[in-house]
Amino acid sequence: MGFTKVAQQPSGPARQLNRMSVRRRENLSQFEYVIIFVSILVALAVAELLAGLGRLIRERGRVRVYWVHIAWMLLSILAAAQSWWIVWHIKSQEFTNFAQFFLVIVPGLTFVLVAFLLAPPLTSGQSFDLRSYYFRHIRWIVFLFVGGLVGTAASRWAFGLESLLSPINLLRTVAAAILLSLGFAKSPRVHEATVPAICILVLLAITMNFRQPT
Repeated sequence: MGFTKVAQQPSGPARQLNRMSVRRRENLSQFEYVIIFVSILVALAVAELLAGLGRLIRERGRVRVYWVHIAWMLLSILAAAQSWWIVWHIKSQEFTNFAQFFLVIVPGLTFVLVAFLLAPPLTSGQSFDLRSYYFRHIRWIVFLFVGGLVGTAASRWAFGLESLLSPINLLRTVAAAILLSLGFAKSPRVHEATVPAICILVLLAITMNFRQPT
């Protein structure tokens, strides 16, 4: 004699939660769908950068510290948070194709890669030269940053939030030019002198983005 196994249905509060979860998925807006993915990417990047800073503090006795690299790590955390913040501006926009979605997530993708390059792979019991590590990877880091800037400008233009000649895009152009020059500069003095300029540009971008209507 055969027996048919009947799946046990949730009852009481469990059934109610299951219904609420189904309704929530059905009512998920396009913006909520996208912001979840962007949030995961930004969280991955920030977590990796914070973990890298924590390892540097923990192994500080074995690390030859280079303040420019640490400044880049701190600036990347700030820039990633700012990048996540401005996604809110598209909350009322409608996605009509995959290209728009991809342009929105490009900055998050680049921040994840930048974070993995900036976070030093410290090995317990071994000394580490942060300065040589910085110059070994800085070209990739700045090129990825430029890619994120281009993705941000393109996504906001695609949704009609900014014109290509808007003040914030002119600021991004200046930032991209400085970053590209760093990718080919070999002099430590150039990299050290550029850090304050990049700090000013990031703060200006944050100020301009916060003034935009949400």
